[in-house]
Amino acid sequence: MDWDAARKHCIERDWKWTLDLIDEYQKEMQELKDENVKLKRQLVLRSQLKK
Repeated sequence: MDWDAARKHCIERDWKWTLDLIDEYQKEMQELKDENVKLKRQLVLRSQLKK
């Protein structure tokens, strides 16, 4: 998602509550991406240990 474009759109319309949601969702998305990277690394390590 283009967070900057969404923020600009909400700022232009003075939608403070939506800006708060964008911040929350962006944080959640980053946490999910970080978790995904962590899990992928674990899979790689496990596959290497099985060799």
